[in-house]
Amino acid sequence: MAVGKVRKLRLISHHEVVEHVVAVLQELECCEIIGREDGGGSDPDIYDPSGRSKAKSPLDLESGLSDIRFLLRFLEPLYRNESSPLERMLGPKPSATFSELSLLHTQTDLPEITTKARKLERKLAEARSEMAQIANQTLLLKSIRSFSHPMWIISRGTEKVMGVMGTLSVDQIDLFREEFEKIVSGQGELFIAEYLEKQAETHAVLIFSRSHESQVIEMASQQGFSKMECPHGLESTPGKEIERLESRREDLFAEVAEAEARSLEMAQEWIPSIRKLNDFLLITTARRDTLVSGYSTEKVSILRFWVPSASLDQVEKALKPFEGLIDLQDEKPEPGDDPPIVLDNPGWAVPFSPLTKLYGMPSYNGIDPTVLMAPFFFLFFGMCLGDGGYGLVMGAFFLYALLRYNMSGDKKNFFVLLLLGSISTIFVGAITGSWLGDMVDAFDIFSFVRPIKDSVVLLRPMNDPITFLAISLALGVVQILFGIMIAMWDAFRKGDMVGALGDQGGWLALIVGILFWGGAAFDIGGQTALVAGKSLVALGALTLILTQGRDKPGFVRKAVSGVLSLYNVTSYLGDVLSYSRLLALGLATSAIAMIVNTLTGLVSGIPYVGWLLAVLVFFGGHLFSVVVNVLGAFIHSLRLQYVEFFSKFYSGGGRIFSPLRFDTKYTRITGPGLKE
Repeated sequence: MAVGKVRKLRLISHHEVVEHVVAVLQELECCEIIGREDGGGSDPDIYDPSGRSKAKSPLDLESGLSDIRFLLRFLEPLYRNESSPLERMLGPKPSATFSELSLLHTQTDLPEITTKARKLERKLAEARSEMAQIANQTLLLKSIRSFSHPMWIISRGTEKVMGVMGTLSVDQIDLFREEFEKIVSGQGELFIAEYLEKQAETHAVLIFSRSHESQVIEMASQQGFSKMECPHGLESTPGKEIERLESRREDLFAEVAEAEARSLEMAQEWIPSIRKLNDFLLITTARRDTLVSGYSTEKVSILRFWVPSASLDQVEKALKPFEGLIDLQDEKPEPGDDPPIVLDNPGWAVPFSPLTKLYGMPSYNGIDPTVLMAPFFFLFFGMCLGDGGYGLVMGAFFLYALLRYNMSGDKKNFFVLLLLGSISTIFVGAITGSWLGDMVDAFDIFSFVRPIKDSVVLLRPMNDPITFLAISLALGVVQILFGIMIAMWDAFRKGDMVGALGDQGGWLALIVGILFWGGAAFDIGGQTALVAGKSLVALGALTLILTQGRDKPGFVRKAVSGVLSLYNVTSYLGDVLSYSRLLALGLATSAIAMIVNTLTGLVSGIPYVGWLLAVLVFFGGHLFSVVVNVLGAFIHSLRLQYVEFFSKFYSGGGRIFSPLRFDTKYTRITGPGLKE
């Protein structure tokens, strides 16, 4: 229940073996490196006293990672993976040893591959850009296709004649023509492109003497003429230019197709290796960063790291071969230290650890809530989903995924968690008689299993929701009281006797007293329960009045704060009422399933296609229902833990343990050759 303890170690290593030592620590995956507080240090080259390969220098590592990132960005979308998306998402990563990755890195000319890929990318980018320009130019030329003069007269003109192209409002054409003729006096030409009846603007070309340039430009501006630049490279008439551009576009299509084919070939040939090289460089970079994070002298390097106490023997054993060249010391944590959080739970509770991580890690001296919340989440999930048929469907899927794919880590824990949730759902569905809603009762084909189903039914929430609500609220009371007791124990553990008895003890007495008193009102427990309830209420209220204002100055403020604290009993009441969602979601699941069954029965009577519609409605409706309701059951069960339960005792703010490890994206490092 308590957070796992960690040890702070200092490792002094001779430069001759420091890289091998770091490789061993990375293989162990249980050492979180502590960086230098001052951020300074000696030249990183001091960590390469043996003249190791340049591939491991900081500059080459960054260059290699930059090349890898480019290749993955450019080629990975083109790579055709034979495995299914589900297998890629859930299946294990391909395995390789570190030595194999190192050999691959040595044998692969990464700069040459990158150069070829960059040329292809540049060629594709340039071709596609030119194709876009051609499309725009072609569109423009088609709008002035009937223009009979060559385009160069617009782009550069002659010594005495020039042309201007632009757009003109259709309503201004006649007036514009009149004003243009006044200026050029027959020594110019106005071309108006064809336009549709409802078209607001059209293209126009003005050809005139350069001596009239200023007058024409001023007049055109006044008449709303919007000048356009003639695209560079257009020389001949629009018709001939369109033919030339179409021919060029076909050539570009061929170039793009060829470059894309070569890119596809490169992707199929190199992406598997590039992915491995990516992981190799990430591993190597992590080692280099570890070396740089420590202190160094002329002959030794000093590293400090956190290690879980349970892994200390493992670390000492792994470093035994370097005895005589290293010195491992156990340091005392300092006041300013921020030790990482390690969740140390029994095997049965490990699948629930992702829920704790999702909320936020507890403080180092706090309580790990994983074991405490696991039984409640298990039960609440089943009550929220509450259908045995849905539990079977859900369980079959997650069991298949776990058996089919070799998952590990929190991904595996999450799938095991949902598999456990399916077991809880099957159990609740059995005792409430819900199997795909009322499927067994709604369809006569299942009449032979009705006696078996009914024999284990203890409660039908659809017929008796009040009893199910009472059970839900009772479970809420139990969990809230349990949370208060945990907080009380934690206060005792930390030596806070006043907090334990005054805060948690007072509320525990008050709430239990109210429960006894309320039970006596319904003839539960009789006079004994009534007396015990009143006594506990009085004791709890008095304790809270005397202790809740202890931080306030003055007797009056202490007393007022103590009295006002009793109002918080409404908060506990609200927390208990939140557990009514167990009933609400359970009923919603049953109701949706029953609606699907009813619709199935209705459409089955349609002539000819009724059977097909019935199958579609039944399977499609229940599949939709199981997905939606599993999501709702997970979220709301989790909400009860986070909001109602954790708020009673949980102290967050911790940071997750992040050891030096083989943090790879595509490859799983296994087998011999882990150390270089």
